[in-house]
Amino acid sequence: MVAAAAYRLGVALHDRRYGVTHNYLGKRGVTHAEIMAPAVAPPWAHDREALWNTVEASELRKDSQLARLIEVGLPIELSAAERVALVRDYVAEEFVAKGMIADFCVRGDPSNPHAHILLTLRALTPTGFGPKERRWNGKSMLLDWRTAWAERVNEHLARAGHAARIDHRTLAAQQIELMPERRVGIGRARVGSGALPAHLEERLAEQQRIAKTNGETILEDPTVALRALTRQRPVFTRGELADYLRARTQNTVEFDAVLNAVFQSSELVALGVVDGQDRFTSRDMIEAEKSLLRRTASMASRRGHGVPVDQQNLLSAQCMLRDSARQAFMCLVSEGDAKALAVTSQAKPAILTAAAQAWTGQGLAVRGVAPSRRAAHSLEAVSGVRSQSLAACEEEWQADFEMSGDTVLLLDGAEMLGLKQLERVLAVADRARAKAVFVGDFDQLYPARAPSPFRDLMRHIPDSVEVSHDR
Repeated sequence: MVAAAAYRLGVALHDRRYGVTHNYLGKRGVTHAEIMAPAVAPPWAHDREALWNTVEASELRKDSQLARLIEVGLPIELSAAERVALVRDYVAEEFVAKGMIADFCVRGDPSNPHAHILLTLRALTPTGFGPKERRWNGKSMLLDWRTAWAERVNEHLARAGHAARIDHRTLAAQQIELMPERRVGIGRARVGSGALPAHLEERLAEQQRIAKTNGETILEDPTVALRALTRQRPVFTRGELADYLRARTQNTVEFDAVLNAVFQSSELVALGVVDGQDRFTSRDMIEAEKSLLRRTASMASRRGHGVPVDQQNLLSAQCMLRDSARQAFMCLVSEGDAKALAVTSQAKPAILTAAAQAWTGQGLAVRGVAPSRRAAHSLEAVSGVRSQSLAACEEEWQADFEMSGDTVLLLDGAEMLGLKQLERVLAVADRARAKAVFVGDFDQLYPARAPSPFRDLMRHIPDSVEVSHDR
């Protein structure tokens, strides 16, 4: 285990059991390394050499599992400091909060930034390691970690003002007709060296077969690539399209043919030059935008789900709402099935709590939705509304879950959602003739570098309101 830690983290560690020093200081690419541990951890838990020697000494069976390794790919859109902050956020909530010690490093490879996270397997006590936590080995826990990673990455991308998003689900679950790529785990320089072990040669051969199949699929129907790429990037450059296709074609000849087929496709839409680069999207995204705006206009003009003015006045007084907060509350609970609110985190709890009380007082069922499980818990805490992640809600909707017309769908964190996600939420509410209320973070909305679909949504909803710090 000491050797494994030294290798992964690019450090030199002395192994007490075997009396040798494992020196990997010459290993390049590690830009940050850090140990995170629970508050009850003894001082030695923050000493890398002491930590992993203690882990090894704690196991007596020769076939013992010593640690768990989690590898995560990091977004190239984020800066080096933002990537470290992302990993810290994820590690703190998903591992350290459960009692694990995490020793992680970030590797800054320009085309493949990623992190290695080494995790302890035993519960930590004030005196040392306790029994192994078998539940940490469960498949459901692994799936939770994958879901949480996608949610955390998307939160950090949104906060940094990027429109790119990732999805932890399989390609089949995303309805993408391509085969998943095969990770080989070696650098490009070794690929053509001709001196690879048999298992790596097999991986390379499989990777080539997958790339060939994907290239043929895209040649037959270029919209497959456009649908897949716009799930990650709703707007993309020529270079980003080329990078996406190059990873899914077998060789230069196939790549050129596929790139040409995509550029000749009627589904590709040129958006013009932005910041000196040509930008593109798909016709599918354009249609989704049109659908979103049509539904917005229709629902905003639809009468229903309103709270009488006397009840509005009574509740705003009881909740001690003043000025802009009172105006926002009265806007949300008035007639109309599409509402939008951009609000600071300080003002949000009082407004949403009062609104939820007003709706339930009228016999309406209020259902909270947020981009992630963490955000859903936060929404439930500040508003008292039972809330779920958007992914959990969409699973219900795909299973023919019927929403009642007496429902208010309260979606928080709307500034983090993409165009297609907003359109799907609005479509579900519209079909049920329910009310949809979109809430976004005022402080995150306007500094964002990328265009925000929520900002466009606000412009097309007459009953939209902003509550900032100085109001």
